[in-house]
Amino acid sequence: MTTTPAPVRRHRTTLALAAATGAAALALTALAPAGPADAGDDARPSGATHRAAQRLEAVLRPSGDPDGSGEAHLTLNQARGRVCATITWQDVATPDSAHVHRRSDGQVVVDLSDAVTGGPRCTTGVGHRTIGRILAHPRRYYVNVHNATYPAGAIQGTLHR
Repeated sequence: MTTTPAPVRRHRTTLALAAATGAAALALTALAPAGPADAGDDARPSGATHRAAQRLEAVLRPSGDPDGSGEAHLTLNQARGRVCATITWQDVATPDSAHVHRRSDGQVVVDLSDAVTGGPRCTTGVGHRTIGRILAHPRRYYVNVHNATYPAGAIQGTLHR
C-alpha cells in the first residue's frame, strides 16, 4: 500500500483551494454589473449599491384621455439628488408637463416636465429623503402626464420596480 507524502497532499489541497477561490471570484465578477445604469451615472464600487442609481417604471393608462397610453422609465440617484425620466405616449395631445405625485394626497414630489417638453430629461436638486421614500415604497407614487386638453392629467401610472 502506497501513500502520498504529506507535503504533496498539502500542495494538492492548496491547489484545490486556490482553484475554488479563483472560480468563486470569477463567478462574482461575472454577476457584477458591467457599468453604470445610465450614461450620466457613475459606476459604484461594490458595497455602495444602496447609493447607486435605481430604476423604476410605470405603465401609463388613461386618467383623462380615454384612449391615451404610454410608459415612464425613471432612474433615481439618491446620492446626486437626481431623477431622470424617459416618458413615451400614444394617442395623447402633446404633453406640457409631467410629475411624480404622492398617491396619498396627489402632491407633486418631482417635476418631470422637461422630459416631455424637449428639455433635459433629468431633474436635479431632488431631496435625498424624497428619493429615498420613493425607492422604499414606489407604489405609493405615480407618474402623471398633463396637456392642455387634460390639465389634471391625460395618462398616469403607478411606479414599480
